[in-house]
Amino acid sequence: MTRTTGQCEVVTMTEEIKLYHGNTLIGIITDVAPEDSFLWNGTIAITAEGESYRHVFTYLEDEGFMSNEPDLPFEETYLDNWFIEKEPGVLKEITIPAIYLDDKEIIWHD
Repeated sequence: MTRTTGQCEVVTMTEEIKLYHGNTLIGIITDVAPEDSFLWNGTIAITAEGESYRHVFTYLEDEGFMSNEPDLPFEETYLDNWFIEKEPGVLKEITIPAIYLDDKEIIWHD
């Protein structure tokens, strides 16, 4: 799907992308659109397994979290080992995405 906003054309992909933390399927991403050359956003449907990560996403929603608390309220292992799967069996590592649960929005770096 293509839409024009102002002077730039935005392409929204209709594919489904799977988000994993390690071997755990966190959610299914749809309505994918580029923010810029390396930043993407989309709509995410969190899986039952992904619900157990709610405390991580809620904490990271606070953009000032790095300066507010010296210690994370969860294990550092949650910060690494994130992947997206665009094609079956082909995983691409990404940094931990920003997931805004109330808006069902995900933003990640490619």
